[in-house]
Amino acid sequence: MPLKIDRRSFLGALVALPTSFPTDLADAATSTAEGNTDSVRQKLSLNADWKFLRQDAAFAERPGYDDTLWSTVSLPHTFDDQQAYNHLITDNGAAFMFEGTVWYRKTFRVSDQNAAHKVFLEFEGLRQAGQFSVNGIGIGVHEDGVSACGFDITPYVHFGDKDNVLAVRVNNTHNYKEIATETPFSWNYVRFNPNFGGLNQNAWLHITDTVYQTFPLFSSLGTQGCYISASKFSPDFSEATVEVESEVKNARTHTVPLTMEVSIQELSGTELTRFPRVASILKPNALSILRASGTVKGIHPWSPDDPHLYNVVTTLRIGEQIVDVVTTKTGFRAVEFKGGAGTGGVYINGKFTYLKGYSQRSTNEWPAVGQAYPNWMHDYSMEQFKNSHANHVRWMHVAPMRQDVLACDTHGIVQSVPAGDWENDAHAIQWTQRANLMRATIIAYRNNPSVLFWEAGNNGISATHMKEMHALRLTWDPRGGRAMGCRTLKDPAALPFAEYFGTMIGQGYSNERRDRGPILETENCRDEAARRFWDIYSPPYFEFQKAPADAYGWDSETFCFPAVREFYKFASQSIQHTDPAKAKWSGYASIIFSDTVSHGRQLGSEVCRVSGKTDGMRIHKQVYFAHRVMHNTEPDIHIIGHWTYPEGTVKTVYVVSNCPSVALYQNDKLISTSTKPWNGYLFYFENIPWSVGSIKAVAMRDKVAVCSHSLTTVKPPTAITVTPIMAPTGFRADGSDVALFDIQIVDEDGNRCPTDEDGVDFVLDGPAQWKGGYNSGIVGTIGQKRLNTECGITRVAIRSLLVPGKVTLTASRVGIASGSASIVAIPVRLLNGLLLDDQG
Repeated sequence: MPLKIDRRSFLGALVALPTSFPTDLADAATSTAEGNTDSVRQKLSLNADWKFLRQDAAFAERPGYDDTLWSTVSLPHTFDDQQAYNHLITDNGAAFMFEGTVWYRKTFRVSDQNAAHKVFLEFEGLRQAGQFSVNGIGIGVHEDGVSACGFDITPYVHFGDKDNVLAVRVNNTHNYKEIATETPFSWNYVRFNPNFGGLNQNAWLHITDTVYQTFPLFSSLGTQGCYISASKFSPDFSEATVEVESEVKNARTHTVPLTMEVSIQELSGTELTRFPRVASILKPNALSILRASGTVKGIHPWSPDDPHLYNVVTTLRIGEQIVDVVTTKTGFRAVEFKGGAGTGGVYINGKFTYLKGYSQRSTNEWPAVGQAYPNWMHDYSMEQFKNSHANHVRWMHVAPMRQDVLACDTHGIVQSVPAGDWENDAHAIQWTQRANLMRATIIAYRNNPSVLFWEAGNNGISATHMKEMHALRLTWDPRGGRAMGCRTLKDPAALPFAEYFGTMIGQGYSNERRDRGPILETENCRDEAARRFWDIYSPPYFEFQKAPADAYGWDSETFCFPAVREFYKFASQSIQHTDPAKAKWSGYASIIFSDTVSHGRQLGSEVCRVSGKTDGMRIHKQVYFAHRVMHNTEPDIHIIGHWTYPEGTVKTVYVVSNCPSVALYQNDKLISTSTKPWNGYLFYFENIPWSVGSIKAVAMRDKVAVCSHSLTTVKPPTAITVTPIMAPTGFRADGSDVALFDIQIVDEDGNRCPTDEDGVDFVLDGPAQWKGGYNSGIVGTIGQKRLNTECGITRVAIRSLLVPGKVTLTASRVGIASGSASIVAIPVRLLNGLLLDDQG
């Protein structure tokens, strides 16, 4: 509730302010009479109910323009969701996706109670460039295609019972040139950065007092927001000095005295501590940084194993009147980046942490919905990531989306964050663009505890540029416990300015670099294999028929071989190794996590790059389980494949385990025991004749069984099951929410039929839009209501409308029982164009 205070009481309270203010309080008292200072900031969603036109249009920024025939969409939105995953992949990636100029228009109202306040727009992201207008007046341009942007629209807003029209002209051409410099952005390159054009992330309306804490939107507003850091930890990391800086703006015409108070709270609201207020004087239109610090006891430090988060609440007051409150979710951790055989690496809260995970395209896209999807799907994707026991993601080429960064905080996934890069160095204006984006990225993500690494480049840069990037880290993130580095630095003169080093397939390693700081293998195991091919014994394929344009001939089984080999190569030479000659690496990332429409190497057979550990819909491949076992610090085991084969099959059974020995049982009879894993993790049992029943692999340590995994023969298919996957809060009728459905072909016992690949027909009833799924080896399946299963399963998506009600998806195939599932599209509160109950 807005806080109310009588003006006479307010003026009287000024007498009690600290006498250290260096300005006459009479001026300050006069300033308090300006405007309404009785409410704190509001954050309102602009996501719902936009009008969209997929072409250019003259005068579409004008309030009276007739957009009644335009499509109705909600954000996040992309106009390239149905082109991706729909054609055979090329070495240039999704070059077939739509490029051009489009328009978005949004009508909303702002209460006249806010007439004396500041009003800001924020867009978490768009691709590539947007020209923004409010009520027919151009308010600015945002062009880098990566960072969030914001605009102060206070002078242009109508308050009360009059519509405001927000119009955005978006251009996503890959050769777009910055207006001021007529120079393209080097990272706007579809080979590495798929071009999902549109307002493809969340949008917000912020209302603040005329004295307010700024937003971390440097590339557009030129402001830096809050910066929170922790240092001087106690030996048990339960106590630290926390420093809080908040940039504050006085948009009034008179000097104001104010205080800032800091409260550190559990996410439940329980307060851990509160710092004493700090006082300041702000002159008219002044911008200043207020600083507070204190010793905090009882800290629960953030780590990948225990990602504990806090809310840091910074409150501005004039007298006792609260004029602004900002809540920053963050975590406190001590991080050291060390070099040296046996002693180097990354230490989080005093513990050496070997980083293991994946590189991932920052678009992090899905088939059928592209890069534009609701918050919960970002969390779901990173949850699958963490369930493989990975603890590190190296985002590639451009900065990740905000919702992915937040999901990594929540799940304990250390992030390596670039800003904007193609490959190699940049020069002149393109380097300036790149440095500017790095500054904006640092400011945007410097409070996220999972961000440990800033990546200056995807390939080597000059010593001058490395020095400049290092200086950006020192200037904008001096106490955050993060390091600036670069992949495959080539200029020896650049080494002193790198705080960690990256390599690709080992290129760029040296003992000299190892002794300076951690070395991370950032991009390894670049092989590819689609999920649908089990092995050479499994119908309907029996083996993958490599096309002339394909680079690899792996199937799901054999794809695990290079994954195991490469992981072991680096993990067995951890920098903590007791043999200095083998003490090298501080982390390892396999490329990539989920199949993507960035450039691929299976050009003759696939609609996407299939080097992921999951397919594009995040259905696990066998290699996902191999990585889960290798990443796990607890005993783990997985039999690669299935156990439903044609009569007469004799094959090698492969088992991945992190234990020293594995015993294989067939129909409860011991067949063999292996104590000699290939490359540390892969046990194999040759010439196993298949028979109906089961196989079980049992892992042992010190002759004690510690874990096991079983596979059972599946009977012929009898039915289809349909299982919804959606946000924990349900399916929201906001026009942008997505629900996923798993469709499985099962036998009479409910077991998935692993070799089923046949068509399934879909019928969708109720208020929702069909988006569909895809088949990785068939052109043109996006948006279709008939898909083949792959290994007995497929996954499809629907998108909500602005209409609540029951939604039912039915899946059928001739000869087996159909399946269906119903969910309810929950109504949302949409008032005057603003979504009142959106989730930030």
